[in-house]
Amino acid sequence: MEKNTKKLYKIIEDLLKEKIVLAFSGGVDSALLLRIATSLRQNENDVVAMFFEAPSSTEEDLINAKNLAEEMQVKLYIKDVDIFVDDHITNNEKDRCYHCKSHLFNQAIKLKDDLGYGYVIDGTNTDDHKVYRPGLMALKNLGVVSPLNMAGFSKEMVRALAGELGVSVAKRPSAPCLLTRFPYGTKITPAKLDRLEKAEAFIRDLGFIKFRVRDHSNIARIELEPDDFIKFIDKRYLVIKEFKTLGFSYVTIDLEGFRSGSMDEGLSEEEKKKWVL
Repeated sequence: MEKNTKKLYKIIEDLLKEKIVLAFSGGVDSALLLRIATSLRQNENDVVAMFFEAPSSTEEDLINAKNLAEEMQVKLYIKDVDIFVDDHITNNEKDRCYHCKSHLFNQAIKLKDDLGYGYVIDGTNTDDHKVYRPGLMALKNLGVVSPLNMAGFSKEMVRALAGELGVSVAKRPSAPCLLTRFPYGTKITPAKLDRLEKAEAFIRDLGFIKFRVRDHSNIARIELEPDDFIKFIDKRYLVIKEFKTLGFSYVTIDLEGFRSGSMDEGLSEEEKKKWVL
């Protein structure tokens, strides 16, 4: 990993010469980039961070972003973005991610231009190119630079280096946007996203770390690590009560367990290949 790390530092060092806007989610990928950028900057304003406050982000995401920006002494711009102006997103179409990323990162591009900076960068890593991610095409079209991907960093490598550098969220579980919890073709509303955020927060407060709540209208399909099944069953009545209060009629555990991108499992290979970069 030493070779990749040297390459990553060199990429960021070169980008800093023209100043950068970092799309900042508060997760480990963007936090690692921020840690490195702040260690290499010559002036305080060589790098700024931008958090997209959209219905698909969570309060926890925002809190993490604020805390990390303060910790690393970086100016954080918080941009409120209304993603529901686009029917592709509201109707949760199969190319939703492309349109959503376009809306979000156009705001980062605008900030870059307003500040007179050279680049917008993000935390895409090599693993992101192995799954269905139409949003990556949007980033490419907008000229967003992805240093981790360029340096050959997988998620595992990101966590390892983040740990070495003392990044506080090095072990934080991945937290894709809430829109990924709904089946394609499902009408999405702010109320549905709010319900889902509360449902996942409740399970997190029970002590579970790696999980997803998938929203199938009146059915909540909960994905857990198989090793957590028994622990979860012991607390099932608490979950049932809370979820029914939130409006779910049925509460289920997915026997396949936790897996990223389970809503993409119904897509054909042809549909997936369309967006591969």
